[in-house]
Amino acid sequence: MTLQTVPSLNVPEAFSRWLESRGLIYQLLTDFFGRKPALSLVAQWSRNAQIGVAAEMTEGGRELKRYLCSQEPKELPSICEQENKEYKRLMTEGAMNTFVPREAAHIGRTKEFCNVISDVYASAGIVFNKCNGEADDHIAIELEFMAVLHERMLYNSFSVRSAMELLDIQVAFLEEHLLRWTPQFCHKLNAATNSPLYLGLSHMLEEFLPKDLEMLRGWKATLENGATAVI
Repeated sequence: MTLQTVPSLNVPEAFSRWLESRGLIYQLLTDFFGRKPALSLVAQWSRNAQIGVAAEMTEGGRELKRYLCSQEPKELPSICEQENKEYKRLMTEGAMNTFVPREAAHIGRTKEFCNVISDVYASAGIVFNKCNGEADDHIAIELEFMAVLHERMLYNSFSVRSAMELLDIQVAFLEEHLLRWTPQFCHKLNAATNSPLYLGLSHMLEEFLPKDLEMLRGWKATLENGATAVI
């Protein structure tokens, strides 16, 4: 599979499979942390052949694939009913006093901290149309921000320079936001649920984000070295 990206954007083989998969992983995490696991959503991902590619990157991804892809169609309605209840218990703000899926709650900031995050989104030219009134520092919105930046970096940039700028934004957002609070978020989520769906998602998130930052840094260094060699 050839990865179609910005013209002249160098993608060595070592980074190609990761770039093919990371947007899908961010979208999967966004979907399940941001939406109730309705039958249509579960069926969509359990039938998605690309989930196998994404699952290769983390043990949590493999857990999730085994869970989603091993269910008999007749079992899906009852499974979705159970997971919907778990989503409401875990991911709805105020549903649990000990678990809040927002950055501010995990770094000891007030709820108004979401204004800081909204400024980050605005500076990148991104405004979210939030159907369920999620705060800007909600886990699903922060993950969706990364998914949007990934798509723009690879497919909607018009130059290597603009792609590099989007790469830098992603590195900074991982360092300054997501990786500052998701380890604690995942630890609390692991302790709060027995759901195979949310445990798989938590394990996947916990493994994937540090690896994604490592790969972004490595690819950036490769691009910079290539640019230096041309000069």
